[in-house]
Amino acid sequence: MRAYTIFLISAALLASGCSSTPKERPERSEAQQYEEVRKQIERNNFLTAIDELRELEARFPYGDYAEQAQLDLIYTQYRALDYPAAVASATRFLRNYPANEHLDYVLYMKGLSNYNLERGLFDRIMRTDKASRDMDAWRDAFNDFQELVSRFPDSQYSPDARARMVFIRNQLAEYELHAARYYARRGAYVAAAARAREVVIHYQETPSVEEALAIMSRAYRSLGEAQLSDKSLTVLRHNWPQSGYINDEGRVALSWWPSEDGGLLSLLTFDLL
Repeated sequence: MRAYTIFLISAALLASGCSSTPKERPERSEAQQYEEVRKQIERNNFLTAIDELRELEARFPYGDYAEQAQLDLIYTQYRALDYPAAVASATRFLRNYPANEHLDYVLYMKGLSNYNLERGLFDRIMRTDKASRDMDAWRDAFNDFQELVSRFPDSQYSPDARARMVFIRNQLAEYELHAARYYARRGAYVAAAARAREVVIHYQETPSVEEALAIMSRAYRSLGEAQLSDKSLTVLRHNWPQSGYINDEGRVALSWWPSEDGGLLSLLTFDLL
């Protein structure tokens, strides 16, 4: 009887163990796995879709869906807010499939990913000033959009790319202007004039040019370069005769410009007092 009881217990444990063994997922064809990818994308399950695409690439690197899967990977990484990965995937696609008919789309997605690369949650909520931060990602985005409109001027993505290029260009000009103000407030007039000159030369037709000319004129005057100061003022007057940076005496007046004898108080308060 004891032996019979032990046998029953062992059999029950064995049956329990067998029933708890996870079932293996049946082997899927390339088409079946790609269909699962599409389902996950349609459900906005982008992280799951990325995992499926990675597996699809590993199992069928030269399959019928290889190129389309790479396009989907760029899209899902972008939608998952993994912008560095989307940039890397787009770069790889451009290198591996230079004759693909969707290159304009890839360039557009690469540009969008770089455009949003530094726009984190804090930026979206607090609307932080991008001009005061590093702008390398937006420079890359500008180059991506520029390549798109140059190679595919009639692409459906080119109008939006052009609009974003204008915006980025304005931000890059404001970035240089921010640096010029920074140097001017600390009495580094040579550096201030140089950064303002960058705006005038490289970012023409942006809103920052007017103030850049005013900074150049004021910085050169502080350096004792009267001829350069007058030349900058002449250009400013010609293009903006009603400029708010020109006072009633016809000279440049910047309200934030540091007092030459501000002393310690000006330094400690960053020229706010």
